[in-house]
Amino acid sequence: MAKTFTIMLPDNLEQALTAQAKRLNQAPEEIVLQVLTKQLTALFQPDLVPPIETDPLLRLIGSLSVDIPDLAETHDRYIGQELERELNGDE
Repeated sequence: MAKTFTIMLPDNLEQALTAQAKRLNQAPEEIVLQVLTKQLTALFQPDLVPPIETDPLLRLIGSLSVDIPDLAETHDRYIGQELERELNGDE
């Protein structure tokens, strides 16, 4: 059963949360839930959390800002299109 929590965030934390949510195109509540899940799992079940070093690309999540709204869902298509252009000499 899910519970609802209400928390007061300092302005700087709320601004950082809002900015990250916009970058990831997610609701701030989703970001908070992800962070809590990750932290609590790491604290209480560390054997279930793979070290971040196993995937160096994880550090890049949220670090890019692009004007392609469906990039996360269709990145393979965009990569394929770029490779095709490159192979055809259409650079």
